[in-house]
Amino acid sequence: MRKNLPIVALVGPPNAGKSTLLNKIAGGQLAVTSKLPGTTRDRQYAQTSFKGVNFILADTAGLNLEKNLGELEQNVQKQIDVALIEADVIILVVDGKQPVSALEQKTLLKFRKIKKTKILAVNKTDSAKKREAMAAQFKKFGIKPYFAVSAITGAGIGDMLEHITDELKTMFPVKEDIVLPDLISTNFNKFPSISVSIVGKPNVGKSSIFNAILKQERAVVSAMPGTTRTAIDEHLAIDGIDYTFIDTAGLKKKDHRQLEPDVFSGFQTFKSIRRSDVCLLVIDAVEPITFQDQRIAQEIITMQKGCIIVANKFDLYNKSKQALQDYISHHFPFLWMCPVFFVSALKGQNLNQAISAIKPIYERRNKQISDAGLAEFLNRKMKLQPPKRLWDQKTPRVFSLKQTEINPPTFELLVNFPAAISHHFRHFLENAIIRDLDFYGTPIKLNLRRKV
Repeated sequence: MRKNLPIVALVGPPNAGKSTLLNKIAGGQLAVTSKLPGTTRDRQYAQTSFKGVNFILADTAGLNLEKNLGELEQNVQKQIDVALIEADVIILVVDGKQPVSALEQKTLLKFRKIKKTKILAVNKTDSAKKREAMAAQFKKFGIKPYFAVSAITGAGIGDMLEHITDELKTMFPVKEDIVLPDLISTNFNKFPSISVSIVGKPNVGKSSIFNAILKQERAVVSAMPGTTRTAIDEHLAIDGIDYTFIDTAGLKKKDHRQLEPDVFSGFQTFKSIRRSDVCLLVIDAVEPITFQDQRIAQEIITMQKGCIIVANKFDLYNKSKQALQDYISHHFPFLWMCPVFFVSALKGQNLNQAISAIKPIYERRNKQISDAGLAEFLNRKMKLQPPKRLWDQKTPRVFSLKQTEINPPTFELLVNFPAAISHHFRHFLENAIIRDLDFYGTPIKLNLRRKV
């Protein structure tokens, strides 16, 4: 996480409403919420502001200070410790509907020892009549100030944010005489941030790749499928280019028995693909490619996103690289234009090569072909393979080809009758555009328009 703004961390026991509070303050469904304890596992950040003060809100998993925790829970708790170290202000969120005795003394002791600005947020005080009485019972904790809030209705949150921003103004005073640099520089306009989603089915190593790219334990990693539940954004500059890498939850098969967090995680993953320029499609090199892998790949193509196939755990593969390449090509024939990299997130093998392929694909997605270049290209293709007449249609005629949009590259073919153009010719022309005009790594759109 880049420390360019103050960080306010939401910390507390499981199911106290931390994620709901983050969503309410940030004004969006950024964190996955559920009545199921332990829904949040990774740190989730959201940039927000209140009365002109900008800051970053950090959501964390539920505190568990018990001994002999399993590997997954230990990694989850490490994420909370990182958030506490990063934070400038810490909000201890507790459930106001639970008895005071339910809050463990270990938790209170931990927070009293932290030498940072702390406040207590007594959440779920939805009843206006009982709000102050519900919060007052937590006064004896010794954490001041405390606020009675409701993440559902928003009651009390304004007063809490006013106190927090006053603290931040004191901690980070704004100097009037400092002239801030122009953030929208020429270089920024020339090459904005490239958004990259890391997607795949559960347990293929997406979070391990995410951590390897960032060179830090940013996401919780576990052998248990479905560890990641929330999409995590992290910004990283590579060779002067700004990237946003997004770790996503593994997309599972549709199942009416799915837990609520898994359903919401799936929605977030699809949203992450939609806002990406390029997707890293992660598959397991030592496991068979499944229908679920193919379904995720098809979603990437349907959403017209650039794609790089990343075969992770290649260090465990015991056959030749060509054998794996042929196997992947057989199962993803519609990804013929996408590069394949054989990597090991654990050992860092070939990961840099995969990352280096992102920028060229982004550049191709933003490439504009001139009308003259397309006219010459179309003329060659029409001589090589003109469209054939369908038995129930008029003789097809093609007049021109133009590029109408970038990112994704979109082309318009002017014809006499769109219905007279066969799927075979359209597919031939789409593939030729990608191959001859160098749009490797990204699907293109080809729209038919009737000449009037």
